[in-house]
Amino acid sequence: MLGDSRTKPMEILLVEDGLMDARVTIHALRSSGVHHRVTLCRNVAETMKFLRREGVFARAPTPDLLLLDMMLPDGTGIDILEMLPEIPKNRLGLTTVVLTAADDPALKARCEELQVNDYIAKPVSEAEFLRVVRNQKTLMVHSTPTLASV
Repeated sequence: MLGDSRTKPMEILLVEDGLMDARVTIHALRSSGVHHRVTLCRNVAETMKFLRREGVFARAPTPDLLLLDMMLPDGTGIDILEMLPEIPKNRLGLTTVVLTAADDPALKARCEELQVNDYIAKPVSEAEFLRVVRNQKTLMVHSTPTLASV
């Protein structure tokens, strides 16, 4: 079972500057049945500090899933995606899902170039969103030989 307490929680990094959108996403995750922990970052700078484990994020968990808004107050989700290769190798390999209201074919193409795993247009369909999260959790459970006890 995906919500089994013996499995490692899915570590989710939610990058979203809109508090209402963040609340909706967190609520959907709570009702998903997926055992998880969410960290919210609200801009590019904070996200990169989290991923690099700098300052207050020195003990940050390694995320399994990055839920990434495109329009942020100090840049874009593309800026974050372009900086991901700078993160030490043990921090890479996370699944990236873009959540955006922008209906821009050039943006979609750039996301594909940057190896984004999924691209979901806002307003996000809860069913589509939960399909992506549950699919990621299933992949994580089946590809991890030993899961930590919680």
